[in-house]
Amino acid sequence: MLDSKAIRKTVSEELHARLGAKWFKLDTAKLVVVSADNLTDFIIEFDCYADRRYGAYDCSLAAVFKWKKFAKSYKEFSAWYELKDPSSVQFKTKNSEQLNAQFLSVAFDGIDSGFVSGRGPFWVANEQNLDAFIAQCVDDLDGKVGRWIKRWFTWGSALDVMNGNKSLCGTWRDHAYFCLLEQVHGREAACSWVGGLDRANWPEYQAAQVEYLRSQVCSVGAARP
Repeated sequence: MLDSKAIRKTVSEELHARLGAKWFKLDTAKLVVVSADNLTDFIIEFDCYADRRYGAYDCSLAAVFKWKKFAKSYKEFSAWYELKDPSSVQFKTKNSEQLNAQFLSVAFDGIDSGFVSGRGPFWVANEQNLDAFIAQCVDDLDGKVGRWIKRWFTWGSALDVMNGNKSLCGTWRDHAYFCLLEQVHGREAACSWVGGLDRANWPEYQAAQVEYLRSQVCSVGAARP
């Protein structure tokens, strides 16, 4: 029977079978990226989405990046922000685990389109549609999408990717960029960059992250990494 669970399971099994050691850790059913060429400590995993709508399934694959350096910094910011704004506790409780763990999540559809506009939905209503979706995922990893993901395999090229697309990482982009800039060029360069940001008219949550980095990370007497 074709349902969300079956789609995700089939996609995982088929990508493991077709791409194997070229992309994935072999001792898990999850799509965890493993490559000898990856010189970073990002954990990269592919998530398959299959949402039932209009009698079929809207399917897509996304690359999810997790990074301990960012997760630690974001967790410390969250604790600081909770004290600064107690009304944020409900938000923090609801979203903290996802936000603290996730550095970046980006759909293959967006990568393929250069983030200008995503591809249209891929509808899966039968086994033939599912085979076509898996074939598209294989083509993506053998082509533009795979090349883009591999640019995250070195710190310098990862920073270039961040510089090339201002929409990456969403509401925590500046915090994520600070961590990556510090990784590549050191804390002095990162603090100089964050110190030059103009927060006028920014949403409170984004502005608070910049305030935290300036006052708690970059200030005189702040703990060194």
